[in-house]
Amino acid sequence: MKSAWTIVSVVAVANLLALGLLAAWLVTGDRLDRDRVERIRSMLSVTIADERAADETVRQETERARAEAELAEKMARPPIPASFIIESAQLARDSELQVDLRRQRELEDLRISLLRLQAGLEERETELAGRVEAFEEAKRRYASTEGAEQFRAALTTLEGQRPRDAKAVLHALLTIGQQEQVTAYLASMDEGARTKVIAEFVKDSPAVAADLLERLRTRGLGINRSTLSGVSSDGQPGSRTP
Repeated sequence: MKSAWTIVSVVAVANLLALGLLAAWLVTGDRLDRDRVERIRSMLSVTIADERAADETVRQETERARAEAELAEKMARPPIPASFIIESAQLARDSELQVDLRRQRELEDLRISLLRLQAGLEERETELAGRVEAFEEAKRRYASTEGAEQFRAALTTLEGQRPRDAKAVLHALLTIGQQEQVTAYLASMDEGARTKVIAEFVKDSPAVAADLLERLRTRGLGINRSTLSGVSSDGQPGSRTP
């Protein structure tokens, strides 16, 4: 028991000596004085919980002071006149109205453009349908003319005549406005017979022969026959229509 007490005493004395040496080092090294000792004592006298509560109180006081300062600054500002507020609101409404009107004009212009485009497309579609119908009508007319047995019989009879007599028959058809019928006969004739008949037309009326050749050339090309000249009752080609 005595030896244990001796050990404890020795350790305590060693700790006191160590603390004394530490204090002497702090004092001689200009790291510790009376003021610092007082600050350390006062800091250690307050608990951590009390220190945090004090800091929170300071923060709340700071926030309250800042809010009061902002309120005081706001109250110190001159009030905005009601007329200015009304005018600003009116300007905002006018601006929105101008934007709405501009959008309406743009939509109306777009609608008009679409209507014009639709009208143009409908007009082109109608024109195309008319051309197709005219083409189909021409096909039916040619089929009814050239495919009939009567046509074949008349063509055989016409080819069996002398070229001058055949020319006279065709000329008679021209005088009564049967230009397409004459063209059909010539197109269906044997090449040799057709050449001789055209030669007879050339002798008497080169203009009529030229018109018949042009009709033969353009036959079946789908051109507008109204652009070709007709033949008058005297066998001469009429004026061309524009």
